[in-house]
Amino acid sequence: MKRSKKITLSKLFRNDKFLIVFAFVSACILWFVFSQNSGEESVTTITDIPINIELSQEAKENGLEVFSKGSDTASVRISGNKITIGTVRAEDILVTASQTGTITSSNTYPLELKAKQNSNKTNYTIESVEPSFVNVYVDKRRSMEFNIKDDVKYDIQVDQTYYAGNPIYSTEKVTVSGPETEVLKVESVAIVGEISGQLKSTAEIEAQVVLYDSFGEEINSEYLTVSTSVVRVSVPILPEKTVPIKATFTNAPSGISLDSIVTVEPSEIIVAGPETTLNTLQYIELPAIDFSKLDPATDGEYELDVNLPSDCRNISNVTKAKVTINLKGYTTQQFTVTGFKFKNVSEGSVAKATTTDIAVMIAGPADALASLTEEDITATVDMTSKGSDFVGSTEIPVEIKVNNNNCWVYGTYTVNVNVEKKTTEN
Repeated sequence: MKRSKKITLSKLFRNDKFLIVFAFVSACILWFVFSQNSGEESVTTITDIPINIELSQEAKENGLEVFSKGSDTASVRISGNKITIGTVRAEDILVTASQTGTITSSNTYPLELKAKQNSNKTNYTIESVEPSFVNVYVDKRRSMEFNIKDDVKYDIQVDQTYYAGNPIYSTEKVTVSGPETEVLKVESVAIVGEISGQLKSTAEIEAQVVLYDSFGEEINSEYLTVSTSVVRVSVPILPEKTVPIKATFTNAPSGISLDSIVTVEPSEIIVAGPETTLNTLQYIELPAIDFSKLDPATDGEYELDVNLPSDCRNISNVTKAKVTINLKGYTTQQFTVTGFKFKNVSEGSVAKATTTDIAVMIAGPADALASLTEEDITATVDMTSKGSDFVGSTEIPVEIKVNNNNCWVYGTYTVNVNVEKKTTEN
């Protein structure tokens, strides 16, 4: 049987090749250790150290701020033990501007930069700071709001069946902020861009915001900020439609053919709007005319607002329509009503009218009024508004109806009512 060969430490050290490699590695390790602990001085530069500028309390109370430091960071050259300076980082050093106490008003100040140690790593020396000086721009902060001037170039063509509306802006004002000296140079704010072409739908662009001084020159200042750099400008391109204007009524007698006595001027207008809206828009309804307020002797003409759907435009620019009601042959006549009916009286209560009679004005054709009697007129009092627990005297509106569908009640009327709880006696 073969005996296995064992490698022992004593055999390795008797091997010439191993001894050569071991000696070389040992020498390198020893050189590195001794060189690091030998106290050898070295120099290095720490970069990207933030520059701190602290204004005096007086300057702050005067509203002064630092708007520019010329440079935001500095580089500091340090010397010391290689191991120590090798561990120093930007946050271990504080760079500040001296002589900030001299800052008392808006201006640009040359200030010297100084550096100092800012951590427990102190076994090194600060040699220099680069830059050694910075020009610090100090001013009060100011904001001003400007109306936007439209300098967009419009070169639009639309078909005759379409309407091009006025431009719509995402905002009509912008705020310019920054150092007071710079803000006061701004004389006007405009938007620039271009919308062109043959259009059949709404066009939209993002127009650039441009600042101008009093000489009309563009301002490009790194110190100024604007509330928005672009403004969305849209030009609505909408289809058109001619739509009738319709008069509407409340409390109108059912027997009167309103179309025969009512005229509207203008009878129609041109409207522009989204196609889906125009497809459902059959007419424009005017605010309702209440027949109970219509006196044939004095009334008959109304000027009413023309209101469109919110997404439509009034191309005819007609904001009011005149409604004329031809009441020739109509008059009024007074009747006395003495009987009153009640409805919606709460269970357990009794309501009685303390008003014995009311004079009611009825309007209508003269021949219809001539045939009316007081028996053709009914008066009903609705007690719903008083609730189930009401007891006492009150005034309640009374609903008057006339038994002739060519006539209507002119005016509104009330009666005094007394409400009591039921007892065995009543």
